[in-house]
Amino acid sequence: MKLPTLLLTHVPLQVKDSEIKDIIIQQNCLTHLAEPILNVKFTKRTLTDSRHIVIEVSPNLRREMVALERIKILWNICRVEDFIVVTRCFKCLGFGHVSKYCKKQQSCSNCAEDHHRQDCTNQNYTQCINCIKANTFIHDTSNKLNTNHSAFSKDCTRLHRIQSIVISKI
Repeated sequence: MKLPTLLLTHVPLQVKDSEIKDIIIQQNCLTHLAEPILNVKFTKRTLTDSRHIVIEVSPNLRREMVALERIKILWNICRVEDFIVVTRCFKCLGFGHVSKYCKKQQSCSNCAEDHHRQDCTNQNYTQCINCIKANTFIHDTSNKLNTNHSAFSKDCTRLHRIQSIVISKI
């Protein structure tokens, strides 16, 4: 099992990676946790006075931090959210593999037809190829997935299902 990862937004630039664990534990009343693990994995985005970082944490620390939703780091309030990496192919738009190894046909992220997104002429028609494929296995019409969204939509039912599978392995 892997350790869970969290995204912390707007972490002050002056805070060093080596200091983050102690600052988070002390400023957010998390000293009651026994031997919490907190390692900075990488900086996702750097802004003018802050950065967004991804941290790896122990499950008990993750539970506490996600429940808080926002934590204090120095004088900043930083949003906390799960950081879930879902491997996705940019050729067929499927999950669990990358385009380098994909043997399937190109799919449009907008209309789900067999062309690249930049060549799409169906600008007013949006369909998700992953939900369409999933619906072929669902026989009960009342349980069919909504397909009226882009393959990259954060509201995609298939994406949520894959994310829950990834979370279950953490």
